[in-house]
Amino acid sequence: MIGLDCNILVQLAISDHPASAKTLAAIRSETRQGHKLVFPALVATEYLHVVTDPRRFAPPLGMTDALEWLDDFLAHPSVAILTSTAASLQQTIIWMRQHRLGRKRILDTHLAAVLHVSGVRRLLTSNVADFAIFSSLEAVAP
Repeated sequence: MIGLDCNILVQLAISDHPASAKTLAAIRSETRQGHKLVFPALVATEYLHVVTDPRRFAPPLGMTDALEWLDDFLAHPSVAILTSTAASLQQTIIWMRQHRLGRKRILDTHLAAVLHVSGVRRLLTSNVADFAIFSSLEAVAP
């Protein structure tokens, strides 16, 4: 299994994103090797927020298109949603305190915690440095 960060979903959905081709190649490589692509539902909702934001993309995806892309992606047999649990929330709190993280690190820390509690040890992300403090997780860029 390999976890996916929100930026990976964005790069897959926005075909003219500069990292789109490289990210698609990385995803294809992972699925050819039989790896499951996993992420918590919060990553999917963050994707919706990002790709429909006109301050980030001109033009942004319309909500209907963003939802259709997400439905298609989630229907792929190599994709699975992980459950956020009380244990992953507790791990988030532990890491937030341990690493003295602020409000801008909450979502990444929770993603790392959900992956950790679920036994996922690799994360595909364009923000490798953001996950370097989580020693149980290997963050890799496409």
